[in-house]
Amino acid sequence: MAVKRIVGDSIQVKYVQALEGTGSTDTSKFGQAANAAQSSDVAIVCVGLTSQQETEGRDRTDLTLPGAQDKLVRKVLQAQPNTIVVLINGGPLAIESIKESVPAIVEAFYPGELGGDAVTDVLFGEVNPSGRLPYTIYPADYIKRSFFDMSLRDNGGCTYQHYTGNALWEFGYGLSYTTFNYTWSAGSIGADGNDGMYRVHSSLAASVSDTPLMYTVSVKNTGTVAGADSVLGFLKSSGQPDAPIRELFDFGRVYLEAGESCVVHLTVGPQVLSLTDSSGIQSVRSGKYVVEVGDLRAAFEVYGPDVELFNLPEVKQRYEAKRNN
Repeated sequence: MAVKRIVGDSIQVKYVQALEGTGSTDTSKFGQAANAAQSSDVAIVCVGLTSQQETEGRDRTDLTLPGAQDKLVRKVLQAQPNTIVVLINGGPLAIESIKESVPAIVEAFYPGELGGDAVTDVLFGEVNPSGRLPYTIYPADYIKRSFFDMSLRDNGGCTYQHYTGNALWEFGYGLSYTTFNYTWSAGSIGADGNDGMYRVHSSLAASVSDTPLMYTVSVKNTGTVAGADSVLGFLKSSGQPDAPIRELFDFGRVYLEAGESCVVHLTVGPQVLSLTDSSGIQSVRSGKYVVEVGDLRAAFEVYGPDVELFNLPEVKQRYEAKRNN
């Protein structure tokens, strides 16, 4: 077992397979699991999904844990408050009750053949976790929205860019055994925060070669252990009715020893500043924006006429002309 690899023979490790499969509702072995947990210092409960629930041609009908897995977690937690839940899954899981009651949750996704070793290394502090969620984890009642509704903005919205409800965990969320502090670096256009509005002409904002909207962030590991951090830059717009609520525009990943610092450069490119209208014309538009990097905020304004980046009607015309020739 992966745990025995680290703790050796000096610590007793008990194992109970409480369910025969992820969709099982047979609770006959829950008592064994609770007894093992109660007589231990810590309990680790692995729950989640398999190809029984999610695979090509097989869609899930809800976001909750299938079978009696949620009941298993509650049973073990009642016997042992020091319970860690490890999630094995691909798609998001709505685990409201587990989030509210369990002291620690590890999202392992589908970790592969050596997943047990990887999870154990994180649990025992051999590896400092540094992952970030690649999607929004919605509450269980999110399925009230029809899955045939492909509109990103209507009925509460979907994806982190348009969802207006309260997520269990947001896109980009992640924890570490250390802490990181962000500050604007000297000379960065965000160094003055919101005290002054940085203004850039739309023609310059739409330029691929020029980078007038570069934000420089100083990152410091303020904890006691080394760790990696993904510095995420989000953009929010005001006054643009079709714009996303927020959008990831750039990121940088760094590894820092305890007390170490470095600088990360984040660039707001023309693609993230552009919107596409119903005719298929994509353009950078004037307006006010806010850059968010952790707790840092910086505002800027794009002024001037709209600058076209892509014109679908023109592309179609060129395609038809070429095909007819």
